[in-house]
Amino acid sequence: MSQLAIRPAVEDDIPALVALNAVVQALHAALSPEVFKPKVDPVELAAFLRGLLDQPSNRLRVAAVDGAAVGYAWAEVQDRPETPFALARRRLYLHHLSVDPAVRRQGVASALLGSLEDEARAAGLASVVLDAWADNAAAQAFFAAAGYGPLNITRAKRLG
Repeated sequence: MSQLAIRPAVEDDIPALVALNAVVQALHAALSPEVFKPKVDPVELAAFLRGLLDQPSNRLRVAAVDGAAVGYAWAEVQDRPETPFALARRRLYLHHLSVDPAVRRQGVASALLGSLEDEARAAGLASVVLDAWADNAAAQAFFAAAGYGPLNITRAKRLG
């Protein structure tokens, strides 16, 4: 693989991000079809992603090789106020991490995640939080290898 660069997404990246999202969307729909649509409307998704570009709390990052997007990450700085039950906290929450299957296992996901962790540290955030579907063994292994451990276990019972 040529030189890998991680950079903030720009308007011109939106079509590539829509295409990269299809991979992760299909996986999520297969794992949890009662939650995820099998396909996302590309026009609707493009508008959603464009909206993230202008929100200071969101981080939309692109992994590019020779200028071509091969992966992306979407994370959000979350400010949680103090409640009677919990202390106030700020964290970076990773919503999406997607890599083109043609370049997987070449360090793209690790570079995206590392870049977001660096941004979180620079912003004074104490943690990066994410969730990964229990049945997604590849994601579970990747995040565990990157040092992510269980924080909260969500359980579900399907009733029908």
